[in-house]
Amino acid sequence: MRNVTPAVTSPSSARVYWTAFIGLFFDYYDLYLFVYLDKVLAGAFGLTTAQSNWLQFTGLAGVGLGALGFGYLADRHGRGRLLLIVFGVYVAGIAGLSLAWDFASLLGFRLLASLSLGAEWGISHAYLAERVQRGERYRFAALLQFSILGGLLAALAAKYALPVAGWRGLFAASLVPVAALSLARWRALAGEPDPVGKATAAPAAVLVRNLRPFLLCLGLASLTIASGTINVFYAKNLPQSTGYTVLFWANVAPGMLAGAWLVRRQGVTRALAVYAAGLFCLSLGAWASGSARAGLAFALVLPLLNGIPFGLMGAWFNEVFADYRTMLSGAAYNLGRILAGFAPMLITGLGLHAEGRYFLFSAALGAGVLVLAWLSRPGPARAE
Repeated sequence: MRNVTPAVTSPSSARVYWTAFIGLFFDYYDLYLFVYLDKVLAGAFGLTTAQSNWLQFTGLAGVGLGALGFGYLADRHGRGRLLLIVFGVYVAGIAGLSLAWDFASLLGFRLLASLSLGAEWGISHAYLAERVQRGERYRFAALLQFSILGGLLAALAAKYALPVAGWRGLFAASLVPVAALSLARWRALAGEPDPVGKATAAPAAVLVRNLRPFLLCLGLASLTIASGTINVFYAKNLPQSTGYTVLFWANVAPGMLAGAWLVRRQGVTRALAVYAAGLFCLSLGAWASGSARAGLAFALVLPLLNGIPFGLMGAWFNEVFADYRTMLSGAAYNLGRILAGFAPMLITGLGLHAEGRYFLFSAALGAGVLVLAWLSRPGPARAE
């Protein structure tokens, strides 16, 4: 397992954290805003089912391409520079979405915004890993994943602001804080040394050499994000009070801190095993009960469990890879996000959405993560 030694220690840890957090928060906001606005956009543009599917697929494809392309550029030219460029691309994409006039323009600007979304995760975590001392890396990586609460902002915006401002207004309104935060990010990065990896091998050769750890990271991202993705779709049919929505999203926060604590005390392998066992038992318990109350408990407790892998992946992926670390870690996470995006369709296609069989699918995800935890034994990354 390779170590990431911070090359720059002059900025404070808090400044480094907020510089990385800014973009990731809006990454998750936009990602989940599209989930909540799916039917609204279909109605506004008169989209067919095929067109709606293309819109979702384009968003997923853009995330993967952005992780690879911008991740490669970040490894060659510096993480700080790309953090600024990616935010500029994001602003252009969101501005275009607020002005979209037909399906083609909606599709094109969705792709542009998705490219920046795919880049943010890998670049932000690599930027953080290079500037925070190793003993604090998992804690700060877990705190960085608090940006997933951008999904809570998207849920509240769709519930309260959509009837007033309309879907165009939601996208346009996000430009104001994004522009202000772009300036804050520029000031934080101005004049700061930007370490660049001096990789000599070609990216393809590096991928071949790191194929096993890449597949391990990809599998972990796919399975754990899938459990979160299907929970969002499942929970949309449950009571949608404001208190419930806040609790649903906020529950992931203590899970991420618990994951960082588990890694520090026990290592990545055991932390993943705890998560896998918890997901397996929670799923089987909800399935055996068969009551609506058990389903509600499942939806609320699952984010707490999911916080464990969500909180450790950023730091661990950066310790797995050396050359082209940003590209490989970002690609593993975002390609995993793409695969996880098909989980709801898989559940529906297999008829697992009826009679509680949904919980058997999530139990299978837990079993899969347990296998990956076992495979990670040769080189578990530790934060101490």
